[in-house]
Amino acid sequence: MLDALGFPPGGPARRHEGKTVLHELRITDRADAATVRRTATWLRDEPARARRAGVACDEDVAALAVLLDLIATELPHLDAAVRREVVEVCRAALG
Repeated sequence: MLDALGFPPGGPARRHEGKTVLHELRITDRADAATVRRTATWLRDEPARARRAGVACDEDVAALAVLLDLIATELPHLDAAVRREVVEVCRAALG
């Protein structure tokens, strides 16, 4: 079903002998995903600082953190330009 929607075969994880096994990620994939996850953590840990950076309210901070977690999980499957932009923005937010 997901293949028909354009998702990569097996997604970011696959089932193997009853266990979920993560695909091996390239070093750049892991580093970029770590940057995006660090940004999500920063948003959760310092919502007041995130608001001073321009996020409207605590609810928006929480929603953005969840979205970044999701993006970090799917990062290898994103369009290259979108991926670059997300990682650059996260790096800028982390300072």
